[in-house]
Amino acid sequence: MRYPGVLVILVAGALASTAQAADSGKAAAGERVARSACGGCHATAQGASPLADAPPFRELYRRYPPGGLEQLLQEGMLPPDRPQEEGSGVRHPRMPQVALDVDEVASLKAYLTSLEPRRP
Repeated sequence: MRYPGVLVILVAGALASTAQAADSGKAAAGERVARSACGGCHATAQGASPLADAPPFRELYRRYPPGGLEQLLQEGMLPPDRPQEEGSGVRHPRMPQVALDVDEVASLKAYLTSLEPRRP
């Protein structure tokens, strides 16, 4: 083979495209989860949220530090893995808890991450 470097670049590009397509599909599934589980209060697209003090999903990244999405979801809508003792845990007082399966949570995280601006 005369151009092994070119082959490596082509394979790497194809793998990256496949990964981006998978991420995009997961984010699209997450948007559907967000619309059905959260859209009654939060805007999942452009425009204002149905509940005035519920932040639109496109602005949620402002409420958590880089890498803090998991904490935001745990404080908000996802029920704990096991029952908490009285007075423990930080919960959003008005946010209903929603039981999502592992794939739905992963898709929702992919969607929320896709809305974040690219950080340097």
